[in-house]
Amino acid sequence: MDGRAARWAGQREARREKVVAAALLAIAEHGPQVSTEQITERAAIARPTLYRHFADAEDLYDAVARRIGEMLVGELAPTMNNPEGSAREIISRIVHTYVLWFAANDRLYDYLVSRSLNTRTGEQQPAATVRLQIGEQLRELLAAYVALLGGDPRIADPLAFGLIGMVETAAVRWVTSPDPLLDRDELVAHLTGWAWGSLDVALQAIGVRLDPDAPLPPLSLLQS
Repeated sequence: MDGRAARWAGQREARREKVVAAALLAIAEHGPQVSTEQITERAAIARPTLYRHFADAEDLYDAVARRIGEMLVGELAPTMNNPEGSAREIISRIVHTYVLWFAANDRLYDYLVSRSLNTRTGEQQPAATVRLQIGEQLRELLAAYVALLGGDPRIADPLAFGLIGMVETAAVRWVTSPDPLLDRDELVAHLTGWAWGSLDVALQAIGVRLDPDAPLPPLSLLQS
């Protein structure tokens, strides 16, 4: 019975994943207000079959929102977890990844935000959860380097979340603007400069001076 139960659980999860993947395609086609009918059509299943794998429509919508958040966090993870190069280069890669993801997935992001507006009372908003995860990743990265440079790593928390908020807001504005004044590379360059400027001010306030173009040691060395 345990073996059969495990196989059934694995099959159910695989089918849920298939439906979620179809939902992402349906959102890209129809926008954030996609219906369950459009999702089941894309998944090539009957609507009653949908509810064999999800408790209700809200369960499906929440699963889709979580997957979108995982996509963005996953895109940023390599640079956050294994930074290489100078401070400016690391910042530029993070910003570039952010902007590129939003440009390619603007409808998915809109869906994530819309699900946050429809969150049940007492539940964590999906968009807030994603920002928290990304902010925590950046905080750990900044804290490690600030400590290495002899500074107070406590500044990493407000600094990380402030920088994430700036980059996300600017990227979303650029993607949704009907007539953006900057092209993508210009936006990335400006955001990189502003992020470095904020970081530089914060470091100097605690007595740390850092050359933005000097190579930084790999994060693995900081953790050894």
